[in-house]
Amino acid sequence: MRRFFAFGCSYTSYSWPMWANMLSIEYDEFYNWGLAGLGNRAIAERIVEAHQRHNFTKDDLIIVQWSSHLRNDWFHEYSLPERRSKWKTAGSIFNYLNQSVYDQKWVDTFFYEPAFLMHTLNNIGLTQGFLESIGCEWYMTSIGDIRNMGDDFREAAGSGEKHIYDDRVMPEVELAWDRLPSLKIYEQKIWKDRADRWLTPLELVAKKHLDLTFEFDDTEVPGGKFFDIHPSPLQSVCWLEEELKDKLNIKDTTITAAKELATNIHALQQNMKFNKITFELTLAKRIDFPSSVKNMVWPTWPNGF
Repeated sequence: MRRFFAFGCSYTSYSWPMWANMLSIEYDEFYNWGLAGLGNRAIAERIVEAHQRHNFTKDDLIIVQWSSHLRNDWFHEYSLPERRSKWKTAGSIFNYLNQSVYDQKWVDTFFYEPAFLMHTLNNIGLTQGFLESIGCEWYMTSIGDIRNMGDDFREAAGSGEKHIYDDRVMPEVELAWDRLPSLKIYEQKIWKDRADRWLTPLELVAKKHLDLTFEFDDTEVPGGKFFDIHPSPLQSVCWLEEELKDKLNIKDTTITAAKELATNIHALQQNMKFNKITFELTLAKRIDFPSSVKNMVWPTWPNGF
């Protein structure tokens, strides 16, 4: 029996099958702990929670998809009931969805970008040590390269995921350490010593295949359109082939099934791109899903607290 656990945000669990769902075909048991909007504190905490519930072993596969350092995670059973999860994060604190949550006083009091990046790096380091202590097979990826602080994210109106650090201080730099030299202490142990555990960020692979990005009609702006920044099913297939097929010895039949599924979903999207919500509702019924993915786990109800 082999189990696969996936952790992350909406780049791992979303309103259409993502890379983790497709990979689930290969495994006897699959648990998708991805949750839309999560920051890196919540992702790290949910890994520990999952271990308490399922007792990770050396035979398990764990893949962790880290998100953005600009997210603030908190858990509450009753606040903001319109957010279905008890983890109340909804992306970056500068996301348009959070305008009513984080006012200027909160930002001035609690937000200090170097510290938010430090928190992310501490959570990654702790998680790496934790997974190594178990002896399981594990890999990590992220939306964009965390060391770029969001510079490699595609521009998406209202997402607020790109760093706000003043580039007039250090213009045209690539790595966080160039802006924040004190944080360079993390580079060796987190990335260089564990280079074989890092997978190319999802966003960077998606950007290589921009023609596969989903575009929808904007129902609030006549004639307007918007693209969805989340990897489309075909972009997920590209990532699986490029990053995991050889590492995990993924069967050709699994890749073929994922491609067939993704192709069918893209055809459906082309017919329904006039309204994203309608497309998502139709897709949740597993419309036009081929029999080759009958064992794929999707959609899933959020795991954990």
